[in-house]
Amino acid sequence: FGGIYKNSEDLWLEVCDYIYEQYNIDSIETIYISGDGASWIKQGLHWIPKSKFVLDEYHLQKYVRASTAHLNDSDIHQELQDALDWPSKEKTKKVFKKILKLTDSESKKKSIKESRRYILNQWDGIEIKADKGFEIIGCSAEGHVSHILSDRLSSRPRGWSETGVEKMAELRIYIKNGGEVYDLVMDQKHNEAKEKKHKMQDRMVKDLRRKASSKYANAWNSDLIVTTKGKKTGLCRKQQKRTLYNKRDPYGIMDKTAAIRSARHARNKGGRPG
Repeated sequence: FGGIYKNSEDLWLEVCDYIYEQYNIDSIETIYISGDGASWIKQGLHWIPKSKFVLDEYHLQKYVRASTAHLNDSDIHQELQDALDWPSKEKTKKVFKKILKLTDSESKKKSIKESRRYILNQWDGIEIKADKGFEIIGCSAEGHVSHILSDRLSSRPRGWSETGVEKMAELRIYIKNGGEVYDLVMDQKHNEAKEKKHKMQDRMVKDLRRKASSKYANAWNSDLIVTTKGKKTGLCRKQQKRTLYNKRDPYGIMDKTAAIRSARHARNKGGRPG
C-alpha cells in the first residue's frame, strides 16, 4: 500500500478491505500494527479488527541510543535495555534519572528527556512484547520506505508533482509485489479501449432516442387519422360522423342528427356550418 491519501482513514479502509478479501477474518487471532506510534498509525486500531499496536524495534533502539551513546558506557546502555526488555516502567524511569545525573550538557539533557517521554508514551507498544514477543516477527516499514520509496523519490534532490510522486510510488510498489510493467500497460490500454467503447455506445443510444423522439413527435402532429386516410370502413364512417357533429355543435346543445346534417350540408357547399 502506498501513495498520497487525503486522510489516514482512506489508507486503513484500503488495508481493511484487503484483509477481508484475502483472509478468513474469523480464523485470525490477532493483527499486529507495528510502527513508531504516530497518531495516524494508531488510528488503524479503530479500523482493523482484532488489532494491537507494537512499537517497532527500529524506533525504540533509536531513542535508546540517543539516551546512552554520549556516555560511552555499555553498562548503562544494557541497564536501560534490560528495563525495557523486562519490561518495567518504574525501573526504566530510574535508569533515565541516572542517565540525566551523568549528563552535563543541557542540550543533551533535553534530548534525553524527549527520549524518555517518547518511550513512556509508547509503553503499551513495548509491554506487549513481553507477552506476545514470540508472535511478533518485527517491522519492515523503514526498510520499505528506504529501498522502495526514498531510493527513487528523495535520496537525490528531485522535484515532483503530487500526481507524479503518487504514480511513481504506486508503480514501484506494483513491481516489488511481483507485477509486470508490460501487463500493467496492456491492462491500461484494455481499460481505455473499453471506456471508449462505452462512450461510443452511450452516444449512439442518445442519438437513437433523439431520432425516435422526433419521429413520433412528427407522427403525432400529422393528420394521419382514420377520417382522412385509409379504407372507408365502418370505423371510418363512424369517426366521420363524430367529426361532423363536433364541428357543427362543439358545445353539445343541438340535436345530434340535426348537427350532423347541418355540418354535412355546409361542407358540400364549401362553407362553414351556421
